[in-house]
Amino acid sequence: MNEIAVLKFGGTSVKNIGRIQHVCEIASAISKSHHVLVIVSAMGDTTDYLMKLSKQCAAVPDKRELDLLLSTGEQISIALVAMTLRSIGVKARSFTGQQVGIFTESVHTKARIVDIKGDTIKNAFKEHDVIVVAGFQGVTETGDVTTLGRGGSDTTAVALAAAVGAHTCDIYTDVDGIYTADPNTIKGARLLKRISYGEVLELARMGSQVIHPRAVELARQYGIKLRVRNTFKPENEGTTIDGGEPQMEIFRTISGVAIDKDQACVAIMDVPDQPGIAGKITKALADDNIAIDMIMQSFHPSIGLNNITFTVNDADLDHTIATLRQLQEQMKAKEVKADPDIAKVSLIGAGLSGQPQIAAKLFAVLGNAGINIKMISSSEMKITCVVARADAQTAAQLIHDAFELTGAISSA
Repeated sequence: MNEIAVLKFGGTSVKNIGRIQHVCEIASAISKSHHVLVIVSAMGDTTDYLMKLSKQCAAVPDKRELDLLLSTGEQISIALVAMTLRSIGVKARSFTGQQVGIFTESVHTKARIVDIKGDTIKNAFKEHDVIVVAGFQGVTETGDVTTLGRGGSDTTAVALAAAVGAHTCDIYTDVDGIYTADPNTIKGARLLKRISYGEVLELARMGSQVIHPRAVELARQYGIKLRVRNTFKPENEGTTIDGGEPQMEIFRTISGVAIDKDQACVAIMDVPDQPGIAGKITKALADDNIAIDMIMQSFHPSIGLNNITFTVNDADLDHTIATLRQLQEQMKAKEVKADPDIAKVSLIGAGLSGQPQIAAKLFAVLGNAGINIKMISSSEMKITCVVARADAQTAAQLIHDAFELTGAISSA
């Protein structure tokens, strides 16, 4: 059996028929030397359009029915790509997530893959040169269609690469690779030719939208090399993502700056200072499949009460408020407050740990510019500040300039 090349194309890459034809030319050229497994997203803004339709029918759409609706976007893409490939003489066949055997947990809108029947694809390659699979979707053991959440097609691609034993997965998008910051908004952002899994995970989790963090986690787990490439410049190598550390030519302290504006802050006020309270709150949110990120607890010793504040994705804000208000009376808390007007600005790099001067410089830069920091969190590879959404762009540019990322090492 020939080596399998795994190519994932995002929504911008298949936005219209002209772009689909271009994608098919790339796949066709590679199919002359490899079997090609193509994973595609929905065309352009199709998913957003379907989401808007759902909210015209229900203020809070049923999640099972929403998954069934949203999954149709990728089905349109795979059919059009397969048709186009066949029209230019390539033996191609399309599969939905259900048909190819992508099984997920029974969680709607944010399901995780639990198993893939890799033999389906391997058998299909006996008669076809290119297999086109719908990203973003799967099926439960009981036959319900599920979706993997925003960016889920990246996860599909890496999971399928692991299932068929591929060593590399190419993620095609509309940028040249991974930069020190978003080149569309930050002046002087530089392309990184190589970066480690760990650094990319932090960039992705903190708002960089080039690749989904779950995809990077899977790639690291199975040792799959990722390449982020520009669909419209297929001759360019893009950015390679791998283990990184053993071959790093020059140690790079800071890799980049990321902005995440899809965030909201929620607080439950004047909660009794008692053991188990935080556990009850986080369990209730977890039961509703709501992921929390930054969390802060402030204590009022004179009255024995706490305020518990955390950030969530703004798409989960309404569900989060509803869940907390159910707990409010049980816990005798004063009120639930929300601040949807926030953003996270993060400095990311493998060399942040043990260098307190970096954090000091970061906070001084924002303070000197009059930008208020609402929350702070840090880890071995990142420092994150929550600021007003209107300040996020300015904050990121100031940080990028202050740490001289314009002159970052592009070959590391």
